[in-house]
Amino acid sequence: MTQIDTLVEDVSQLYTALGRTGIQAFDALGVTDPEPVADLLATHESRDIAGKWLVRRMAAFGGFSALEMLSQGERDAVMSVLHIIRESMRE
Repeated sequence: MTQIDTLVEDVSQLYTALGRTGIQAFDALGVTDPEPVADLLATHESRDIAGKWLVRRMAAFGGFSALEMLSQGERDAVMSVLHIIRESMRE
């Protein structure tokens, strides 16, 4: 196995772990604040995809993830981006 192959495997494992963390975050958020969870499901139609979206860092959030934004009290910003995504899907 080459060094690149090893790195590819490492990255794959990291993404898998990040996906699991996203699902855990989605579930935890459902207990503490169900409105974003409902919007996430309405937007992404899948718990797995919604969880991955929660932990993905995005330019829309200044390089932070939606989960990080929520933890910083920026719920309105997250809800706004979800609304924009949903509206763009309707067009």
